[in-house]
Amino acid sequence: NNEIHSLNKTTELHSLNKNTELHSMKKTTELHSLNQNNELHSLNKTTELHSLNKITELHSLNKTTELHSLNQITELHSLKEITENTVLHSLNKTTELHSLNKNTELHSMNQITELHSMNQITELHSMNRTTEHHTLNKTTELNSLNKNTELYSLNQITKLHSLKEITELHSLNKTTEILIEPEHRATLTELDH
Repeated sequence: NNEIHSLNKTTELHSLNKNTELHSMKKTTELHSLNQNNELHSLNKTTELHSLNKITELHSLNKTTELHSLNQITELHSLKEITENTVLHSLNKTTELHSLNKNTELHSMNQITELHSMNQITELHSMNRTTEHHTLNKTTELNSLNKNTELYSLNQITKLHSLKEITELHSLNKTTEILIEPEHRATLTELDH
């Protein structure tokens, strides 16, 4: 009986050990399962955080993109303002150049008018000079004509005087012929010829 009892005790102890081992294994399994669940939970948390970071990054990127787009719009608006100012400045420059051209044209017209007036004055002056020269030429011609007339008159007087002298000489010859003896007349006649 004691052996049987001891065997039963041993069996009970063995069974108890088995149960304890099973219970311990079960606990270990539960703990292992719990650890697995914790790891999965932790992984999910990490994934969620990672996903949240991604979302935050995307949101930040969108904000950056919006700001960049806003800056681009601002730059375009500023560029438009600069372009408008440049166009206005260019328009003012064109207006100034147009005004300058008008002033230049008026100045040039005045210069042309002055030159034309000067040419008119020069022409009148030249005409006066020509008239003076023409008058001088006429005076010179008249003076020359007078001189010629005087010379002609003087020649006429000289001729008349010479004729008178010749007439006197001829008359003297005639008188001489009358006084000379007839035999010498032929000689005198030859001399006369």
